[in-house]
Amino acid sequence: MDIGSAFTFVFDDQDWIKKLAIGGGILLLAFVLSPILIGLALFLPVSGYMIQVLKNVRDNNPRPLPEWTDFGDLFKKGLSVFAIALVFMLPGIILSCGANGLTIAGDSMDQDAAGALAIVAVCLSCLQILVSLGGQFLLPAAYIRYAQTDSIGSAFQFGEIFNFIRTNIGDYFIVFLLTLVASVVAGLGLILCVIGVVFTTFWSFMVTAHLYGQLARKARPIY
Repeated sequence: MDIGSAFTFVFDDQDWIKKLAIGGGILLLAFVLSPILIGLALFLPVSGYMIQVLKNVRDNNPRPLPEWTDFGDLFKKGLSVFAIALVFMLPGIILSCGANGLTIAGDSMDQDAAGALAIVAVCLSCLQILVSLGGQFLLPAAYIRYAQTDSIGSAFQFGEIFNFIRTNIGDYFIVFLLTLVASVVAGLGLILCVIGVVFTTFWSFMVTAHLYGQLARKARPIY
């Protein structure tokens, strides 16, 4: 794993300013317009761009950052990424809704019943955290498998996913932890200015895609 290149490869592209500006600009519009449907839709091409970067790194493309051209294809890939993430995170979402529902229900009950519901709600919340972390841990393998086959169904072939993780467990843990580091670093954009965070966030997405691409390249003969 070439960890250093994952954090710096964006700046090696001769058009990195333009590509970063477009990606950050799309994210900025997505955040601003998020209260309406078009804002949420704008996140999709960025997700599709990540998949293309993953593929380029996997295939040893010397310039992993693609041009912002085929937005239809990027949107299609991003929609698949969203669907994959939704399925993997759905159990945690359901548990979270259950915990919140019990908390709200307890407000209209007597003290004893409310206390019992509160205990159950806390247990569900703890379980939700564990389940959500599990889903987050499986997602990189699911994305890599989707990028490998261009089939969304392959992201839910759990036997292959677990085998992939088991076979590459050391590198997989490294990649998972480094993506968390990149997301923390992205938050430093808030120190610069509120707008700056969208560009550091986009950069962190590219770091994540590069790490996934390296993992896919290393495991490609068996995945």
